[in-house]
Amino acid sequence: MGQIASVDYIEVLSEIEALLLESKLIKKWLPPYNIASRDDKSPYYIHVTKEKWPKPVVNHVSTGALAGPFLSGWVAKQILKYFRRIAPFCTAPRRVGRPCLYSHLGLCQPCPNDPATRPEDYLTNISRLRHLLRGQFTQVMRQAVKNQDFEIAAALRDLLHQPISPEEYLVNPNLVADKRQEALLALKKDLHLWPLDRIEMYDVANLAGTAATAAMTVAIDGEINSGNFRHFTIRTHPPDGGPDDVAMMKEVLTRRLKRTDWPLPNLIVLDGGKSQLSIAKTERIQSYPVIALAKKEEVITLRQAQGFAEIKLDRDNPGLQLLQHLRDEAHRFSRRLHHKHRAILK
Repeated sequence: MGQIASVDYIEVLSEIEALLLESKLIKKWLPPYNIASRDDKSPYYIHVTKEKWPKPVVNHVSTGALAGPFLSGWVAKQILKYFRRIAPFCTAPRRVGRPCLYSHLGLCQPCPNDPATRPEDYLTNISRLRHLLRGQFTQVMRQAVKNQDFEIAAALRDLLHQPISPEEYLVNPNLVADKRQEALLALKKDLHLWPLDRIEMYDVANLAGTAATAAMTVAIDGEINSGNFRHFTIRTHPPDGGPDDVAMMKEVLTRRLKRTDWPLPNLIVLDGGKSQLSIAKTERIQSYPVIALAKKEEVITLRQAQGFAEIKLDRDNPGLQLLQHLRDEAHRFSRRLHHKHRAILK
């Protein structure tokens, strides 16, 4: 500790990016307390074997490694575990005619032990794995979209949200902060709103009107802030007993805006479309900027004097991506409480 002159850090968007970036920094700067192996342990590296059906291996050999050094074998194995969902590979012994267990889990497809598997199809996954281990995330996503492998592209998006390679972080250590600002400026341009210090997203979850819950997720200065997330147990019960998402959303917003101890939002975003946005006409809610974001088509609906207007932004629009991230978090968060209520009802 006495030899430390200062402490600095680079903020990244995901754990996997942090692990790969740490590896790149160790390889670049060779810091003595990471490389000197003072605990008599050598660093770990990830390789891909050269055989008909290649597979990744973790060892202490630096020559020819695709990724590393890592300070523990567990870290290297975790990285492979992350990437296996996007680039399945086989580690089982070769028993042609008996597909391995991981093939049934979607982690070894196509399986080399399946007689119908063509080597070129399996090697496509291995090529994808090599790119991922090198941190070439954007290249993998573009190639998947080009080949119409939308499930692969979606899996990579879910894993990293906005894939950023370690090299990009090395060029610009403030990349995350810059991207947040870029997202806010994009929303300012498209929605004609400013400031956007606090954006709140709302989502309702229920099963045919029962065990209804809602969630509020928050972005502060463009950063998803889980400390400000809030759950709501819905009290609205429609007369016919069926679901009434609009009435539920209205209840949640009314209750939220009564909370004088919570900071006020610059923008409220509702998961849904025109129906959900119709509640913005109520007296308490109409004094705040409110928009709706519909799933699948990702259409933004706004209020106007003449009625409603729709905006469809490009999928790579940073402002839209921020709203999508908030919406996905709200969806996950609302269902967490919803499933707890359902368990109680059982």
